[in-house]
Amino acid sequence: MGRSLLVLWFLLSAGLVSAQTLKLEGGWVRLVPGPTTAAYLTLSNRGSTPIRLVAVSSPVAAKVEMHQTVSMDHGGMGDAKGMRPVEVIVVPAKGQVELKPGGMHLMMVGLKRPLKEGEKILLIFKLEGGKTFALTLPVRLEAP
Repeated sequence: MGRSLLVLWFLLSAGLVSAQTLKLEGGWVRLVPGPTTAAYLTLSNRGSTPIRLVAVSSPVAAKVEMHQTVSMDHGGMGDAKGMRPVEVIVVPAKGQVELKPGGMHLMMVGLKRPLKEGEKILLIFKLEGGKTFALTLPVRLEAP
């Protein structure tokens, strides 16, 4: 709750969105070994027009990609999960998008260093039109 208020204060002070428009909740970064991990959060839009997230970056990763988990049919061999990149995440007017394991999420590719449980990771979000905002998410072994 406190983190959401801090982010909203940042957004308001930067003149990017109003407190009635965007709310960010429940964010975290998965702690896994290796050069790639994922980040999750819920984006809620209280406004009357859609919000379009067009890019995300982080100083701890070479790149951050927006992904959607999809089921793939292997011709009678059963379903498997795969991922496909998405160019834009649209948060509908008066709606929300949950970035979660097994669904839409942010892939942090090419980590520049190992992450540690409990540390805070900076993510920079870019909206259509060029507006940006920053959010820090805690690193966790599993969902809070």
